[in-house]
Formats: sequence, structure tokens, C-alpha cells
Amino acid sequence: MRRVAHVAAVLAGTAVGMLLGAPVLAADAAAGKKIYDSICADCHELKDHAGKPAADLEKSLKAIVARQKKHKKQLHLDDVQIADVAAYLSTAK
Repeated sequence: MRRVAHVAAVLAGTAVGMLLGAPVLAADAAAGKKIYDSICADCHELKDHAGKPAADLEKSLKAIVARQKKHKKQLHLDDVQIADVAAYLSTAK
């Protein structure tokens, strides 16, 4: 019985650690490509942003959405879409 309690405690601790240490959702670069192609590609060349760090791209996109950074047209993207576009651009070549 003592061994079962020990195993249960280890499993519970591992599960909590995994939940707290892992990102909630991974960004979807394929979805980001679709968004980029439909919204951004008309005005921006891929080479202008490709390969930049995702965190920098997310920060810039969030500033545009919040109207804190000047941009030709207003963007209406949620945080998931922003993360997806940033993931796509950061891995694009």
C-alpha cells in the first residue's frame, strides 16, 4: 500500500510539473501561413520578416493590433492568430 501511495504521489507531481512547465498551445505555422497569405502578403514581402525571432514578431503584431504601432491597415487578429503568423514567419526562408 505504501508503494502505491508513493507511485501516485510521483505521478501527480509529474503531471503538475508538465502542466505548469509546458506551453498551453503550440503555435501553428501552417495556419500562420494561411493568415499571412490572405492578409499580409498583399503589402509585405516574405523576405522582409522571414527568420526573425517569433517573440519579436509577436510583439510587433500585438502593437499593430492594439494600434500602438503605425500600420497601413488595421489588423484584427487574436493572440492565437498572432502566434501562428509569428511561428510561420520565424521559420520561413
